[in-house]
Amino acid sequence: MPQRIVVVGHAAITCLGPNMDLTWQRLIRGESGIQKHEAFSGGDFLQDIAGVVPDFGPGTPNADPAVSKLEARCIHLALAAAREAWAQAGPGVSACDPHRVAVLVGSALGGLDLLDTEQAQMMNRKNRAISPFVIPGLIINQCAGQISQHLGLYGPSVAPANACASGGHAIALGSMFLKSGEAEIAICGAAESAFTPAVVNGFATMKALLGKRREDRSLTDPSQSSRPFSADRAGFVLSEGAGMVVLATEAAAKKYDLPIQAVYHGHAINSDGYHMSMPSKEKIVHCLNSALNRAEIRPEDVDYYNAHGTSTVVNDRTETEVLKEVFGAQAARLPVSSIKGAIGHSLGAASAIEAAVSVRTLQEQLIPPTINHLRDPELDLDYVPGEARSAQVETVMSASFGFGGTNNALIFGRWKG
Repeated sequence: MPQRIVVVGHAAITCLGPNMDLTWQRLIRGESGIQKHEAFSGGDFLQDIAGVVPDFGPGTPNADPAVSKLEARCIHLALAAAREAWAQAGPGVSACDPHRVAVLVGSALGGLDLLDTEQAQMMNRKNRAISPFVIPGLIINQCAGQISQHLGLYGPSVAPANACASGGHAIALGSMFLKSGEAEIAICGAAESAFTPAVVNGFATMKALLGKRREDRSLTDPSQSSRPFSADRAGFVLSEGAGMVVLATEAAAKKYDLPIQAVYHGHAINSDGYHMSMPSKEKIVHCLNSALNRAEIRPEDVDYYNAHGTSTVVNDRTETEVLKEVFGAQAARLPVSSIKGAIGHSLGAASAIEAAVSVRTLQEQLIPPTINHLRDPELDLDYVPGEARSAQVETVMSASFGFGGTNNALIFGRWKG
């Protein structure tokens, strides 16, 4: 019988809170962490609305001294989320062989915030000298490297950089390492913080960010800026954060007495081969169908779909069409929600945060809502608008799609022993 993969820890740091519990509590209350920020309103940025983790990271009293010299926020976010998820796995992990623990933590853009700050300082002082910590802080694999270093884990280390699907790819790769025998436990996820003028303005000029429109409801209430599947959706809101999931073989979980939180049924990964930024309905359909087939899960057995749901016109329409094709008549009854209404789009970290939320959904039997939703006659699925919903949830699918045509779909199940 094939070895089962289970979840023994999960964590998220978002603009709703610096840990999983606070993020979840505010999420199910239908709150938003998105607001207008003065730091982005000085003329360098085309958008001043964002999802920022408050009182966190370099320069704050809560900064982690272990990574004080590496001022890229994604590294701080990744290490904090990994510490939380690892702690959830319980004291039993101290008995595991650290050479048999893999760390797979990615990012879409890595430490660009550190590079931006150091370049500005270099120009101001008219001196070509730059901090020796720029290169270590800039590279994407440093998140995984710092987790390995500070948690004392020496197994394989990989840093997927797959745009907005990075975190989901990390989780899928972690499960592959476990099934192949390369490791018996894997910390998987992603972190992102990319609030630089080039990134924000780049998304704005390609019309991906929320556009400025007269009488838009975000002008009087920034918390309503992100509105997935809504009739007046007008682009995503950039945010930061980190998500982590700790996977283990069932044998390792039992050997080390780790608390099993969910089952990882399987995944699918594919490429559109279509466009630099536009999604391909056909290839996403293939990805979701492949995940169901490989996990041996029937479409009618999926109880909740955690959507990519970016709040852009094209993505939300395409994803709705995909679900209708994959789930058929079941699509009309399938609860679908996007947590990006509450936390915005954290790029590479988004799919890892959504995976952590999927695990918590299975534990709590509570589906988070899609907030700020106004019904669109063309998008007619059950988007769980406005309020969280109690439900019997045995199986969750969470899917993500990234620029460059990179897709993944993950399937988690409720643990029954």
